[in-house]
Amino acid sequence: MTTHYGYSPDARFLSFLVSSCTCANLLDASATLLSKASEFGCRVEAYAYNKLMSSLIGRGRVHDVVALFERWIQDRVYSPDVWSFNVVIKGVCRVGQVQKALELVERMNEFGCSPDTVTHNILVDGLCRTNEVSRGHEVLRRLQRDGVCMPNVVTFTSVISGYCKAGKLEDAMAVYNDMVASGIMPNTVTYNVLINGYGKVGDLGSAVEVYQQMTRLRCPPDVVTFSSLIDGYCRCGQLDDALRIWSDMAQHRIQPNVYTFSIIIHSLCKQNRSDEAIGLLNELNLRPDIAPQAFIYNPVIDVLCKCGKVDEANLIRKGMEEKGCRPDKYTYTILIIGYCMKSRISEAIMFFHEMVEAGCSPDSITAGMPNEVDHVMRLASGGASSIQEVPSPDIQIREPQM
Repeated sequence: MTTHYGYSPDARFLSFLVSSCTCANLLDASATLLSKASEFGCRVEAYAYNKLMSSLIGRGRVHDVVALFERWIQDRVYSPDVWSFNVVIKGVCRVGQVQKALELVERMNEFGCSPDTVTHNILVDGLCRTNEVSRGHEVLRRLQRDGVCMPNVVTFTSVISGYCKAGKLEDAMAVYNDMVASGIMPNTVTYNVLINGYGKVGDLGSAVEVYQQMTRLRCPPDVVTFSSLIDGYCRCGQLDDALRIWSDMAQHRIQPNVYTFSIIIHSLCKQNRSDEAIGLLNELNLRPDIAPQAFIYNPVIDVLCKCGKVDEANLIRKGMEEKGCRPDKYTYTILIIGYCMKSRISEAIMFFHEMVEAGCSPDSITAGMPNEVDHVMRLASGGASSIQEVPSPDIQIREPQM
């Protein structure tokens, strides 16, 4: 069109091409087309630039977005709007570059833009996620004082979440009370943050009070609500109470997710209730909507090995593979040590070789149990000839983060 026939696209057609390439995930092609806009004498609307930047950030290319954005505004190829700045600010906050986000907010006035509620929400959330919750709270207070751009439930919840993650539950509740006094109703996310925060510090009484207040205000709980309560009870060793909450989920017609299953199964295994853990694992395997992951199976395999039931543990391993779940380094480590404890060294060596073939580096597991792994490695390489008694390891199973 341009080379052979000498036609130049207009702004509308070029914007259509850019949007089409972006939708087709041809992001570099979109960027190239936009870079030619000035050559064609076109001024493409900000929408096309914003959509491309959002897609790039969604694929983790934040640094590319910042470079493109700064080049575009320097060359004056388009006029960024509030959405443009919000997209870039959200991207840099996602990678922890909050200072860069603050600089971008300061530059908005140059282009006739003013930060809106979304801008401030992104900024507050970014500050709180980088452990600068006091600065995030100050932004919230400033918004309340100025009255120009009023905070909403998202702004308050971000600050509440920041204080909860820092273990400052009194400050979190103070912000919550301030929000309610301001006439802003908390939502499910707000309550979930508080319930999870109290559960993490072992204050189950307060967590239950927040849950009861949630139900009184007819704010519907979700799977995160119940998972947080279950996690709190499990952390305090109150497994039967956690199982009661598990049963309550059915009354609310809420299905447990992969993390709910993992929390309960892990806690059952800690209390050597392997039969119940296997029962839940079987229930999980019947759920087509949940993709099984190794961190759910590993505690069951571990508790069976520690009880000497290594063949049952291996059956669990085979079951997870049948479900399309690949064993990880912890799975193999548990089995290697379990079979060593039963003096079945040849099978331990077999798992060692299988681990290596699966791409799990032996070095990655030596930190937790050097004697056992060294023993198997020497046997696997022919460097040891005698079978020795292997002490029971203290394997730390990784717990999922909600």
